[in-house]
Amino acid sequence: MQIVDAQVHAWVSGDSTGHHRRAPITRDVLVDEMVRAGVNRVLLVPPLWDPEGNAYSLALAQAEPERFAVMGLLPAGVEDPAAAIETWREQPGMLAVRFLFNTPERLAPLLEGRYERVWPVAQESGLVVALHVPGALEEADAIARRFPRLRLIVDHLGVPRGASGPAAFDHLPALLALARHPNVHVKAAGVGDYALDPWPFRSIEPPLRQIFDAFGAQRVVWGSDLSRLHHPYRQCVTHFSETLAWLSDADRAAVMGGNLCRLLGWNQGGSEERGRAA
Repeated sequence: MQIVDAQVHAWVSGDSTGHHRRAPITRDVLVDEMVRAGVNRVLLVPPLWDPEGNAYSLALAQAEPERFAVMGLLPAGVEDPAAAIETWREQPGMLAVRFLFNTPERLAPLLEGRYERVWPVAQESGLVVALHVPGALEEADAIARRFPRLRLIVDHLGVPRGASGPAAFDHLPALLALARHPNVHVKAAGVGDYALDPWPFRSIEPPLRQIFDAFGAQRVVWGSDLSRLHHPYRQCVTHFSETLAWLSDADRAAVMGGNLCRLLGWNQGGSEERGRAA
């Protein structure tokens, strides 16, 4: 089974305030972590704190396209987001785009309609869009309803930043309601950090089971959010690949990489051994 991580921040400079890991995750650091955790591929998600923006992640993806690809961020202050999205995938290694609406300041432009021209352009171009919208899942619902061919991923299962224990899933009814839209996937990134108990994080199995029952294994993608993890990378992998008893072998293969590669059109022809080699 090929393991593909749907979210890792890689960077060489900048202060990772708010994440557990403060030292930069460079290419060599990441590859070492991947080998030890048994991860074959990584979708790089450039962090806001990196002054180079998408550049470092794109350089890694262009050098090693079977190991890395990028879900990029629009540069701050871009004048015409729709025009930028129209040619987004012309950048080698750039396979998707992520929008951060996880603070009142970042959510305001969405509520003001500044992205209205983005969604139809993304839909027509086939671009995969990830939305980080904790506390405003109704906005994801509205976008999915209006643009049924737009492929959407809801980040972090909609969990608010810093939430843990039962409160992490207070929003669960709103998340489950999104399952009625066939174009919506959910990203389960580092969900063990929401648990109050150690691996295998049995306390969060009930909400996870509800999410799988609603969306089906074919619409869940696993990720680590490595820089935020408070537990070992390998535990994050095996939480989904080994301990969720309701998943079949085919389900595990889909969640742990197949779904993401299918969504992104990321060629799955490379060998696992080549993906593991440093």
